Amino acid sequence: MPNYSLTLNIAPDDLKNIKAAQQRITLAKPVGSGDPNVIWLSIDPFQSTTVEWTEDYWVFASTTAVAQGASITKLSEVTPGPALDAGYYPFTSAAVFNPFQKDASIPGGTFAANNDMPNSQYPYLTFGLSQSALINKKPAERKPISAQTVLATQQIQMTPFTTIYIWLQSQFSSETIITKIIGHTAVAKFGGGVNSMTLKYDPDRGVFVPEASSKGLLEQGLIELRTPLLL
Repeated sequence: MPNYSLTLNIAPDDLKNIKAAQQRITLAKPVGSGDPNVIWLSIDPFQSTTVEWTEDYWVFASTTAVAQGASITKLSEVTPGPALDAGYYPFTSAAVFNPFQKDASIPGGTFAANNDMPNSQYPYLTFGLSQSALINKKPAERKPISAQTVLATQQIQMTPFTTIYIWLQSQFSSETIITKIIGHTAVAKFGGGVNSMTLKYDPDRGVFVPEASSKGLLEQGLIELRTPLLL
């Protein structure tokens, strides 16, 4: 699987201000269409923070409701991992995932689970993907990147992307469900031969931008800078 690396640099004076505001570097990954709905990693920043990961995923089940600010508690997870794509995992009344079932109707790069928990026990459960990373060489094991409500008897299909959303915030920790991203956000698009990026914090814009040596990332559309809409 591809190995990816993201380095985020912050000037000393800017770091002091970020620390004083008790803000943290926040990363999220989209699964399916739309923006991410789970904070993958919330990181106490240093002058230089490097996050490394591979495109390996696990499928989990939870009773946590998909609601703003809810902290996900994983109750079951596929084993052994990482999960396989192009098929599904049956989730049984015993609250465990049965072995993987190949299914030609599920495309490569898509992970799936069947919610076979009886409606009489749980009318719905939350399913999602989790992914591990190294933060400055320190493991962050199988942190959720997505969450979706799945009714009893139904199947969920999850297609993750190699895009990373990066912003600063102080409200939410890792493994937290969010309904929208609030703040100036950099969207970094990995894959297609792009395996590493280095960004720096720009206090004038309140967002991470490419280092001077990597400004071409903007022109190539590999970095997108988003400004929050004013309501």
